[in-house]
Amino acid sequence: MKQHLKIKKSILIIFSFIMVLSFTGKVLISKNRFVNNVYAADESEKNQPESKGIPKDKKEGDRPECPECPDPAKVVLRGLDEKRKSIIKESDNMNKKKKELERYEEQIDEKLVQLKKLKEQINSDFALLEKKKSEKEIAQEAEFERRLNSLVKTYASMKPKNAAKIVDKMELEVARKIFSRMRETSASQILANVESEKAARITEHLAYKKK
Repeated sequence: MKQHLKIKKSILIIFSFIMVLSFTGKVLISKNRFVNNVYAADESEKNQPESKGIPKDKKEGDRPECPECPDPAKVVLRGLDEKRKSIIKESDNMNKKKKELERYEEQIDEKLVQLKKLKEQINSDFALLEKKKSEKEIAQEAEFERRLNSLVKTYASMKPKNAAKIVDKMELEVARKIFSRMRETSASQILANVESEKAARITEHLAYKKK
């Protein structure tokens, strides 16, 4: 669309240029005629008996041509030819730029395809990693639950005093998890022998959990 507008604009410029040259040509022709008429009138008023001195290569009726009056037709043709060459050159430049843009677009499209594939690969790797992580976490949690249940059975089968001695040395969070899985009867018997402050914290945790 832009190229068509430029061509139309060029045609209008050429047309205007032709009109100006045509008018200029007419003015120059009129000027040339006026100069010739003045020259002829001046010659008719003069009496030159020594006409023999006229050079042989010139005739008496010859008139000097106006050196400042170029042929209008040649001027128009020369201007049109220069404008045509300018339009062709501009068109060639536009075609080159268009081809460069098309090449850049192809390169951008290729990069976008590569980025899309890379993104899909990254998403796939993340999904696989999350899956493995989830499976590993599930396995770890299952193993932790198995060990806790085994400890619950072990402490429940021990004498309360002996179990309490172990609980006193145990981390509070682990003790809470063990007692939360233990029967109330066994838990109360062991807690009765646990250090008072620790027993209070475990009991408080069990009370909040029941709520």
